[in-house]
Amino acid sequence: MELDVQHSATRLAYIKARIENSLVSNEYTASAFPSSTGRTILANISIGQPPTPQLVIMDTASDILWVMCAPCSNCDHHSGQLFDPSKSSTYSPLCNTPCDFKGCKCDPLPFRISYVDSSSASGTYGHDMVLFETTDEGTSQMWGVLFGCGHNIGYNRDPGYNGILGLNYAPSSLATQIGQGFSYCIGNLADQYYSYNQLILGEGADLEGYSTPFQVHYGFYYVTMEGISVGERRLDIAPETFEIKEDGTGGAIIDTGCTLTYLVDGVHELLYREVRNLLGKSFRQAIFENTPWMLCYYGSISRDLVGFPVVTFHFSDGADLALDSGSFFHQFNDKVFCMTIGPVNDLDNRSKPSVIGLLAQQSYNVGYDLDNHLVYFQRIDCELLSG
Repeated sequence: MELDVQHSATRLAYIKARIENSLVSNEYTASAFPSSTGRTILANISIGQPPTPQLVIMDTASDILWVMCAPCSNCDHHSGQLFDPSKSSTYSPLCNTPCDFKGCKCDPLPFRISYVDSSSASGTYGHDMVLFETTDEGTSQMWGVLFGCGHNIGYNRDPGYNGILGLNYAPSSLATQIGQGFSYCIGNLADQYYSYNQLILGEGADLEGYSTPFQVHYGFYYVTMEGISVGERRLDIAPETFEIKEDGTGGAIIDTGCTLTYLVDGVHELLYREVRNLLGKSFRQAIFENTPWMLCYYGSISRDLVGFPVVTFHFSDGADLALDSGSFFHQFNDKVFCMTIGPVNDLDNRSKPSVIGLLAQQSYNVGYDLDNHLVYFQRIDCELLSG
């Protein structure tokens, strides 16, 4: 849970920086599962010919696919096989200037990406084949995919992955390169052995359930959040609270890279008070000095919170995201559980977007219709989609 908080705070700072600095078969499927830390969802794809399997973070707020490539510095602690472009018969570098005649020597276009937690990757851009599974247990190939080949990896506290699968709305993201849309289904992030999480890109994307429009700003998916209910009680939240302002601040982003959910202005305080009123007389509160905003209690979610009311996020056009106790709370350790919602204002965030994180999306298939700018929420056990 401490890593979840650190990661999510860093993630929010990344989103803030992005906003403020900007002021054949068409079905592609990847198995998806929690990383070793449980903070992110990994997708299993293969690159090149012969195909090299890669575990990459599924990230709806990043705009590029990049993987660690051989030769590589500072990659010793990362599991899995590194992609070696020199051994792939289908790899071609992206050159600074056109290099399409015999004897031409390519000057590779440099690739570099860095994050606010001081992790980074640098190398060169290239094109190659990406291999996916299909829902009928076959495979599907996508040729000429643009990606970054990272030969130098900076500090990274989570060695359980080989790169990032960017799925935002930028032209360079894999989602827009494939087109049409994508969907992902996430079960229980706490269950390392749950094998039915999935990611589908292209025409096979599962676009079912209730939909709400999204807008694209800075490459992020902004949804219109209208309110929050705890059980049958609708919190007193002004309708304009989650609107994106004329200066580009505010709004609500749906994001797979942030573990926790962050709510803006007084909304977190309203929710904090409501939960404290429900639990305060029955549970002893646990206080953590480094994160005083976290609402934590001694107890067990599975044992003590049976019957806790569902917390529902309401979006325009009638779409809802319902958080049961396993999504709204997280078991900090054997003795303590905590609310998975934090305040945006606590993190010195001038752009102040609310962010709907990964824990809130558990038990849902979330589909993105890129042609019609709609997000679909379908509450379902991912196992039911695996057939």
